[in-house]
Amino acid sequence: MAEKRLNPSTCYNLSFFKEIMKELRRVDDNIIPRMNMTDTHSEKACGEFFSQLAESYRKRENAVDYCLKIMDEQIEKKTKLLEEDPDDFDTKSSLFSDETKRRMIANELIVEDIVRARSLQVFKTKCKIFDTSSLELKS
Repeated sequence: MAEKRLNPSTCYNLSFFKEIMKELRRVDDNIIPRMNMTDTHSEKACGEFFSQLAESYRKRENAVDYCLKIMDEQIEKKTKLLEEDPDDFDTKSSLFSDETKRRMIANELIVEDIVRARSLQVFKTKCKIFDTSSLELKS
């Protein structure tokens, strides 16, 4: 799956990273047709679907956290290099590029909040029998 393809070079290739996130959001993107095929009067069926949503959230969050960690490590290394040689234009340029990419990856957390809110709203509307209040989904 997508988690296996995640590596440091993936974090620097924003197109590929976004493609992985898109793949991991498939369950959310197809929530209405999937909910229409789910027995929404069955707590078990709703619970199984909720588990799929929660797993999808976990994988996406792990992907973003992993890439932020990779980016932070590189930014820290380059910042230290600049402290040693403040006139190193190549390092300055590379650091600026990394900081920009890091912000773009961090923005995925904003997208994630929007996707989760939409999915949970649809889920709660369709699966009224399933109580999500006792289950915590980090958002």
